[in-house]
Amino acid sequence: MSPAISAQFAKAAAKPKRRRPSSLSIRVSDEERAILKRKAGKRSLGAYVRHVVLGEQEAPRRKAAAKPSIDYAMLGQVLGKLGKPEQVSCLFLLAVAAEGRRVAMTEKDRAALHAACADVREMRTLLVGALGLRGEE
Repeated sequence: MSPAISAQFAKAAAKPKRRRPSSLSIRVSDEERAILKRKAGKRSLGAYVRHVVLGEQEAPRRKAAAKPSIDYAMLGQVLGKLGKPEQVSCLFLLAVAAEGRRVAMTEKDRAALHAACADVREMRTLLVGALGLRGEE
């Protein structure tokens, strides 16, 4: 093995490994477990026992980040509304009419309409991706 590779291995081996907290296991009867669960309330059994046993000496715990729940049905409804052919075609026709100067619009309004069309397209693409669906290619 070349000296450079051995040095890399030595460096990697020297890094302190993240140590998981050690576990403590006790056996309890079904009745005892039911009592503990009732006393724990909304807390986990481990958190409750840790609090009762250690009290003030309990080390602060790192809380897991809450992940928002995904309502696939609602996302599907939003996607359906964004994908309705009549809405898309009306928006497209309005944009074409504005470009052909058949509808009185200021340049600022025309730019806002184009931005809205682009936003709808982008929202639809993002929703299709979020739902794991295949978009038009």
